[in-house]
Amino acid sequence: MKSQTVRLAATLAVLLPLLAQAGCTRSSSPENNGAAPGSPQLVTDIPLPSGAGIDQDRSLILSDRDRWTGRVVMVLTNSANDMTNFYQTQMPGFGWQPLMSITSETSILTYLRGDRAATVQIERRSVLGSIVTITVAPRQADGASGASGGSSDYTAPAPRSAPAERIRSEPLPAPSARR
Repeated sequence: MKSQTVRLAATLAVLLPLLAQAGCTRSSSPENNGAAPGSPQLVTDIPLPSGAGIDQDRSLILSDRDRWTGRVVMVLTNSANDMTNFYQTQMPGFGWQPLMSITSETSILTYLRGDRAATVQIERRSVLGSIVTITVAPRQADGASGASGGSSDYTAPAPRSAPAERIRSEPLPAPSARR
């Protein structure tokens, strides 16, 4: 009986400081999307779900409003499917043109707006809701991306010790209908 009491006291001695520290962590206010009370919203050119707060510890916003670069992270109670639908319908209304989308366990949506590109990553949480990470950066010039002016041929950079190889891409045939 005495050993159980000692074990319980030791466990509490470890857990109480951790619980006290957890109560002192920063939180973001949903009303202002993580900004300090009374300050303007940090980003205005992407849609943020109603009641969403920006996770300040995992977000990095350089500049502000509608010319920012960086990453916005939100932990939401909305499902990943709801968030995928939200961004697919809302981003065009903010002037973002869809470029690519992959929907799966982790969905990735890519958009272009002027000289900037945005990637929206939506992950399912194991218990409830989703994590949405939006990354916005200046768009690379066409020449910097390695594209070859519309041709389907692309020369891969050669390793220093091997000769250059040609990589060709060809369109895949249309899938045959199965009955």
